[in-house]
Amino acid sequence: MTPLARTDSAPHAGSDDAAAAHIRYNTPVHPILLNLGPLRLYGYGAAITLGGVIVARLLWLRRAKMGLPDDESFWTLINLAVLSGFLGGKLLFLLQYGRRDLSIMNGYSAFGGFIGLSLCAALFARWKRIPVLKLADYLFLCGAFWHAFGRVGCFLAGCCHGRPTGLPWGVVFRDPGSMVPPELLGVALHPVQLYEAAGDLLIASVLWPVLRATEEGRYRPGLVVAGHFAAYGVLRFGLEFLRGDTLPFLGPFSQGQALGLGLVASSAGIMAWRRRCSPSC
Repeated sequence: MTPLARTDSAPHAGSDDAAAAHIRYNTPVHPILLNLGPLRLYGYGAAITLGGVIVARLLWLRRAKMGLPDDESFWTLINLAVLSGFLGGKLLFLLQYGRRDLSIMNGYSAFGGFIGLSLCAALFARWKRIPVLKLADYLFLCGAFWHAFGRVGCFLAGCCHGRPTGLPWGVVFRDPGSMVPPELLGVALHPVQLYEAAGDLLIASVLWPVLRATEEGRYRPGLVVAGHFAAYGVLRFGLEFLRGDTLPFLGPFSQGQALGLGLVASSAGIMAWRRRCSPSC
């Protein structure tokens, strides 16, 4: 995170007197990292691209362990995984928010990405006769790592923003080009995007030795993908309390929390299937 410049601000909506006395911080981060006339480099796109390049390299180094028969199969998988993850995230976002604008910057649902990538793993594994849980372990471990880059991109763009806070590390967005709602510009917010990025990196770091143990034959495939589903479901359930863009679901709970619990339930289903299926799974 870029060092924050210290600044004072008036009390914001929803803060109490104690919170109003806290020092606010103004983030110098802007949605556009580079502006050279018609050439613009957006922070969100740059973070996503950097993460994608690193993830592709990591998968490339393990393509033989994934069971891919040739290099063409690898690049086909990469393209299909990116496309399915993007389309799944975009479609679920449109279902949730009811927007018709299909522009890339309009929005994306991480949960839809889970659905799209799961379908990609299942169909590609069937096509190439690869054990689906084995393939999914690799895709979802790298998916956790890539997601961390995505959340840094969200922070740069101002989307998926947090609720107002009086905590000393609250960040203030002032760039009107950011995706933070106008009424929250100048208000100290939880940097919830960075919380989630840190959580994603923690998930990936914990699951990495599990994947290595699976490659060595100490575990059967499926632990990594099940672990990612469960861990992210719990992470997102907790962070929804701090997000400022949630959608209501039932009582005090949000749609994001319901979907997070759905991931935890899916993890349990994967573990049950893993115990019953043959090694070819």
